Amino acid sequence: MRLAALLLAIGLCAATLAGAANPDPTERTWRAVLFDGRKVGLSLTEREVQADGAVRSAEILELEIQREGVSVSMRSLEETVESASGEAISFRADIRTAGQELRYVGTRTGPQEFQVRMEGAGDTRTQTLQVPAQALFFEGQRKALLAGLRGEKSLIALDAFIPSQLMVVPLETSFKPRRRIELMKDEAELTEVEQLVRYPDGPMQVSAFVDDEFNAQRIRMDLAGMKVELLACDEACARAPNQPIDFLDKLVIDAPRALSAGERRRALTFEVSIKGTDIAPASTGQQQVRELGPGRFSIQIDPQARRPESDVLALYQEPSVWVQSDSPIIKDLAKRAVGDATDDQARMANAEAFVRQYIFGKTLSVGYASALEVATTRQGDCTEHALLLTAIARALDIPARVATGLAYVPSFGDRDDVFVPHAWTEVYLDGHWQGFDAALDGFDSGHIALAVGDGDPVRYFAGVALLGRLQIDRVERDPQ
Repeated sequence: MRLAALLLAIGLCAATLAGAANPDPTERTWRAVLFDGRKVGLSLTEREVQADGAVRSAEILELEIQREGVSVSMRSLEETVESASGEAISFRADIRTAGQELRYVGTRTGPQEFQVRMEGAGDTRTQTLQVPAQALFFEGQRKALLAGLRGEKSLIALDAFIPSQLMVVPLETSFKPRRRIELMKDEAELTEVEQLVRYPDGPMQVSAFVDDEFNAQRIRMDLAGMKVELLACDEACARAPNQPIDFLDKLVIDAPRALSAGERRRALTFEVSIKGTDIAPASTGQQQVRELGPGRFSIQIDPQARRPESDVLALYQEPSVWVQSDSPIIKDLAKRAVGDATDDQARMANAEAFVRQYIFGKTLSVGYASALEVATTRQGDCTEHALLLTAIARALDIPARVATGLAYVPSFGDRDDVFVPHAWTEVYLDGHWQGFDAALDGFDSGHIALAVGDGDPVRYFAGVALLGRLQIDRVERDPQ
């Protein structure tokens, strides 16, 4: 399970809904965060009107969850500063997961232009970011959404800038009648709103009850098959002891039957059912998806398939803040990994085996580490294996991306024959995408891809949205 992706997704929704706090200076709103009714963390919204009239808006989110009994703590901060006239001045995002930290600091350098300093894993880089003129930061979103509370509009569409993702996402907010709603310790007359966050990989639905300043008192969403709620309360309530929930146990899926290693070396076809979303699993170089009916899909996975594809996005070739393929450390590892291999197929086979041995600390305690962090610590789970192998491939000038989804394992904890949340690498070789898995014994037809991305945890949202909603109904061998 990609925990950092969940952290970012929840942080986005809390910021776009709760970042619109009461206009009083230094107003703070505390919330308890519940997953399936268990308190797992807190959120804090701040809005401060500074001496010059500029407005600082911030959203802090802290979570504590478990993975197979291993506790993982996460914290995110998103902050924007806008002038009294509404001009975006700066933004900041800090993301900490199990000891790893990533920071973005953006400063306005021109019309719609920001210089962004990115720090993480001992690596610092800068880039110029163009933000569309229509994109709204947190205070701009608040002002736009107040029109709906005044009854001027029943639907407001805007483009929201999200600091932790360095991206703009379309946001649609619909307004419903006011009604009395139960809160943590009392009741209040609030306006119900629904927001549709249109991520590139699929939409996310969020509902909330807000007061007359669009200060969210109760936020609700479905995430990875769980009910997530953020409930306004006092600081003592928000900081009350957590009751960490085991994420992985919620997301393990039973296989229809046992799958032998021999079967998984050949093509298999799965029939799956997906409830509560119109997002479909991804088609990749070795996976073909066909819709059978509403919420029903046929997924054929052939580890020997070599379907030609010509579209390779630049982000699958370039270094990034999570996949630092231009780092001297990564480049040195790439040379060591390939050994004396002379063609790309052999180089990747050697690299897969190298990463499998190089990461000797096979642990679930790492929330989400970048490739450079993994190269330094040599610890992590499937995500860290996938990111490091992806970085090594790009350092070798081979396009590579990260696939997330499910992988079959004969046993997991006290359960047999199951599919578990997993990540692996796809590389572009000889005109087609091909899977490599350094965390398990290589790629096989027991890998069901739900989404593909460049390694940034934000790109995992489509896969996250399907986890907890998917059921595998049948599996058949393809005729030979």
